[in-house]
Amino acid sequence: MHELIRRSLAPTMRAWAAAAERESTDIPMPTDAPQAHAAGVDSDRILVFGSGPAVGRGVMSHDLALPGALARAVSARTGRGVDVDVVARSRMTSVTALAELGDLRLTRFDAIVVTLGVNESVTLASERVWRLGLDRLLRQLVRSSSGSTRVFAAGIQPIRSIPVFDSPLGDLADAHARRLNRATAAICADIPRADFVPLDGAPPPASGRYRSPEVYSHWAGLLAASMVPALETERFAFAREAIPVAHTDAATREAMRQHAVDRLGILDTAPEDRYDRIADLARIMFGTRSAAVTVIDRDRQWHKARVSLDPDEVPRSSSFCTVTIQGPEPMVVADALLDERFRESPLVVGEPHIRFYAGFPIESPSGERIGALCVFDPEPRSDGEVDLVLLRELALMVQRELRHPSRTD
Repeated sequence: MHELIRRSLAPTMRAWAAAAERESTDIPMPTDAPQAHAAGVDSDRILVFGSGPAVGRGVMSHDLALPGALARAVSARTGRGVDVDVVARSRMTSVTALAELGDLRLTRFDAIVVTLGVNESVTLASERVWRLGLDRLLRQLVRSSSGSTRVFAAGIQPIRSIPVFDSPLGDLADAHARRLNRATAAICADIPRADFVPLDGAPPPASGRYRSPEVYSHWAGLLAASMVPALETERFAFAREAIPVAHTDAATREAMRQHAVDRLGILDTAPEDRYDRIADLARIMFGTRSAAVTVIDRDRQWHKARVSLDPDEVPRSSSFCTVTIQGPEPMVVADALLDERFRESPLVVGEPHIRFYAGFPIESPSGERIGALCVFDPEPRSDGEVDLVLLRELALMVQRELRHPSRTD
């Protein structure tokens, strides 16, 4: 009986949803790069993927929307940095979601948050189709990510809490959302490393607002409360069991990394003030003689920006930064003459006579580590003198610039 009622009402609901979509065209949405960060080191990597809350309607930046709120909420509970990437489409459904993954490298994320279902709820989409699509998506996310990645399926918030759907027809959509949420909980219970996180309607926004930053902060708190214990458990298991973080061999990963470098089109381009400013700021803030924004090419380290450094490239074989990009965390060499990896390097025994080095890997928009933001000096210093949070923030500034085409300042 329910299925007959659903089919009979679905055309009306689709027309209602289409009208509401047209009314939403003037609602603010984030226009900045699809990412957000919380300061700190040893950062967790999170992907927010889907429609609904992921889109960020009602605010102008991802920092004020769910990504920024989630980064802050998780960081407040862990004391670590957090990097959140976003892939959001307002019309994404469980059926179309797989195609939206594209060539996204899921192995770099510690957690993936999926926000789908509003579109299916307001159109009374088939529960069977929802189950099939969501099950396929979640299993693909688990299969394509690392052995320590957790996938969190956010519940569909009450439909009438969405201003454009706050009408009597919204009651029908709410009832359907509850059915889809029950189905989602059952699917997650059957998939290892997948968790269902219910979302409530959150505090109503101020009069005249579609959605406020406080709403996103509320949802982020609900997600973080479920995510952080699971993240900590997976981190412990990862460290104890040395779970592989990628399903590809070293040669394949290097080919992917080089492809990301080539795709950026940054190699051998002219100096740009935006990168020069970051390098100079790093030199000043760390009190070193030299600083650089580097890109690791096939057999060389090329400098997009450099301060107090003569050559615009050095052989990759003697590069400090080629070691830095082997992992996601900063690399600090307090005294290169005491480090067997570098004590015989031409950059140590000859110009620029590096003794102290600190670098943080720089990622391409697709997630490959393509170079580093680094500072170095002919005088050694202790590890404890290095502000790793500041070093990461400067590297993130470079990453944000990489999302924009080359330009003349």
